[in-house]
Amino acid sequence: MVGDGLQDRQLQRSAAPLNDRLRLSLVAAALPVPLAIGLGLGYQELIPGTAYGVVGKNFSYGLASLFVIGGVYALFSPAARAVAFRFDRPRKDELAWALLGFPIGTALYLGATAATEAAGLTMRGYEYTLSDPLTIAAVVFGAVLVSPLAEEILFRGMVLGSLLGRGIHPVVAGGLAILAFGLIHVALLGIAGVLTMCAWAIVSTAIRLRFDNLSGAWLVHQLNNLWGYIVVVAFGLG
Repeated sequence: MVGDGLQDRQLQRSAAPLNDRLRLSLVAAALPVPLAIGLGLGYQELIPGTAYGVVGKNFSYGLASLFVIGGVYALFSPAARAVAFRFDRPRKDELAWALLGFPIGTALYLGATAATEAAGLTMRGYEYTLSDPLTIAAVVFGAVLVSPLAEEILFRGMVLGSLLGRGIHPVVAGGLAILAFGLIHVALLGIAGVLTMCAWAIVSTAIRLRFDNLSGAWLVHQLNNLWGYIVVVAFGLG
């Protein structure tokens, strides 16, 4: 477990190929949001009179994220890719952690949401329904398929891996990666969203550190986004 000296050192050694990639990792992790905004502006210029709503945001963010992780893959050495894109076949206990992590992450998210509301902070976002096929396609593409994969690579693979590769303690490295993950949501969700995303990310970060693998972290992220963006909206559970 994290906190055990031997496993801490093993995590740091396995991430060593990323020890000089922290700056690039931070830039890459932050890049999809401004790229998506730029794509959105282009979308509005290309099709005048269209609103940059849920469809534009999801398609733009999905495309921007794929572009960034593709660029990172091309720039990284094979050894660095093996750390940043470590999707090994998960063991049964990793799958169990991911399945258990889904309700725990949801509880952390809801608890953080309640706490921020009590503090007078309102989480921004966007409302939509799933009555339009184009909206469904955009949400499935951007929020359900691309976002969990790209964000696990960028934050739990690259940022966290780079910090570990520099010899930073896993708990400290995990906390910094969680903060970075929360901060990219500020433009869409506001300060309240940053805090709630940080609370939720504790789960996926813990799974990544526990198993030195992205598969379980990706699975819990995938389940969370499928639930939050499709099931909750479809059945009016929000």
